[in-house]
Formats: sequence, C-alpha cells, structure tokens
Amino acid sequence: MNRFPIAPLFIPANKLDWIAKTFDKGADSIILDLEDSVSENEKVKVREELYLYLKENSFEGDLIVRVNPITDKTGQDDIKTLTQSSLPISAFMLPKVEESSYISALPDVNIIALLETPLSIKNISEIAAEQKVKGLALGGADLSASLSSSMDWDSLLYARSRVVLEAAINNLFSIDSPFMGIEHLDALEKESQKSKALGFNGKAAIHPDQLEIIKNSFLPNDAEISEAKEIIKAFNQSSSAVIAHEGRMIDQPIILSMEKRLRLVGIDPKNID
Repeated sequence: MNRFPIAPLFIPANKLDWIAKTFDKGADSIILDLEDSVSENEKVKVREELYLYLKENSFEGDLIVRVNPITDKTGQDDIKTLTQSSLPISAFMLPKVEESSYISALPDVNIIALLETPLSIKNISEIAAEQKVKGLALGGADLSASLSSSMDWDSLLYARSRVVLEAAINNLFSIDSPFMGIEHLDALEKESQKSKALGFNGKAAIHPDQLEIIKNSFLPNDAEISEAKEIIKAFNQSSSAVIAHEGRMIDQPIILSMEKRLRLVGIDPKNID
C-alpha cells in the first residue's frame, strides 16, 4: 500500500463510476464493498463486473476490496477471481474474520482483518500475527450488535484498545470504525480526535463529507511535521541514546513516534531534508 489509509471511504462495489469521483473529493483510499452493499442475487455479477473494470483502469489512491466472509464460498470466490491477474487492488478486507487459519490458506495478498465479532476480538492476537495481515480495522456496528451494547465510542473502548495494542505489537496500521451520524460533523471530529489519541492511524468513512474532518484529525500539520524532522535530525547527529531538544528529553520511543508521524504524510523518516 502507498501509505496508511487515513480516511478510507466505503462505496458499493456496484457503483464503479463513483471511484474516480471519490478520489477527486479527497479520499486517500477507497473500500469497494462486495459484502453488505450488494444483494445476494447480484454478488456474482458485481464481482465479475468489478474484475473487468479493474483490468482496464488504475488509480493513484489505494483500492481496498471488502470481500464476503471467507468462511463462505462467495468470499472464497471473491478472492480467487480478483487475484487471477494483476489488478490495482492494494489489499483485501476480510469481514467477520475470527480464525487465523482462514487467512493462512489465502493467496499471498495484503489483508486487512475486519474485527467485528466477540470471537474476532478474543482471537485478535493470532489474527494480527498472520504474515499476510497488514492492518486491523474495527467493525463497530456488528460488534455492538453482537454485544447488545450501544455504538457510543466508549462502549467499545476495550475492543478499540485491543486493536491498537495488537497493531502496535505486530507493526500494523489500525483503522477505527466509521461514525454513522453523517450530518453530525462536530461529533465526528470529537470521536476522530479520541481515536487518534488512543493510537489509531485512521478512521473509516461512509460519506465524502466526512473525509476532510477525519484527515485533519489524524494527519500532522506543518508545524508538527517540521518538529518531527528537527527532532529526528538532532537525534541522528548525536551519539547519545538520550538527548535534550528545546527543553524536551528525546529517546528512542520519541523517535519512533516522530517517524510514524512522518509516515502518515508519506515522508520517509530515513530520508529527510
């Protein structure tokens, strides 16, 4: 993938004309949904149309395809069809993934594990450790329904914390669940800031109007980018394990945090001006 998906936007896989328009509206990545957005009697038809479309088109942003559950034949056929030739697919998102064995049996592709059942949270450690898994995403709607909890951000704090923790342990990116109130942008901003503070790298979107708020909440501003570069440069120029920089103690954990900050905007921390 080009970089961490900060604000991946879900769009139905049967709305192929939306892809270019969505990137034009500022999406850094798109999740083409073959699962919930496509009716059962159209899944095969939409999959084949998607395959043919992607054979003829490419995009600068990352395309992620949410397939049907791979415990079913439909999901297995989704993966089989869409890996027949070189298509501009950055990763496959696996819904309701609960066991690592299903992932290990897949072709050598990038996987985003969508964790949306109690069992997926229970087994998150083994799922996150699978080599094909590059990112973890929280599916709050299905998880809260399974738990009979509300969808308030704090209600799923345990699950969110597990996702962030396992992503950090396994060097994966993490995507928080979408905010479902399309018209409540102030609430989206507050929730996005809480997600970032907890450690998420991004938050999924369900409407183009949410993109700017999510990206502004997660991406560092110019001052933060400059600060990260200055701290990394100062640390690299020193032979000490700990340095003082503008009244602040800088050690390796701080450097790792600064490096992650730069990677969010596509800057290689090993090659800065």
